[in-house]
Amino acid sequence: MTLSTHYTFSLFLLSLIKKEPYIFLYSIVSLLPDIDIKIKDHRNLTHSFLFSFLILVLFKNNFIFIPYLSHIFLDYLTYTPLPLLWPYRGKYSLRLIKSSGKIDRLLTILFLILFLLNYFLLK
Repeated sequence: MTLSTHYTFSLFLLSLIKKEPYIFLYSIVSLLPDIDIKIKDHRNLTHSFLFSFLILVLFKNNFIFIPYLSHIFLDYLTYTPLPLLWPYRGKYSLRLIKSSGKIDRLLTILFLILFLLNYFLLK
């Protein structure tokens, strides 16, 4: 998924919990799993449930955990398998969406619209 899809999905999810301006900052956490993109082991440890749980334990904050986990969920929908159960070797993917493809871009627009409707129109 593109960074914009991860960010807008996170914004939408957090807006369902709380309609506060700080969710714009917390949604940046949804980009954190890709911190390993410069390393040749992209989509490894940082894309696992174990690392997500570690984030929850370290920060004890759902506004950090939810964006992080949302990234892993969206990447699970793509064709590139993830080591969800790391350190076990198995990798998993639903193979539904091509990263940076048309559906990915449409999801960005959909999540943005859903966020805007929820954040500004629904009380």
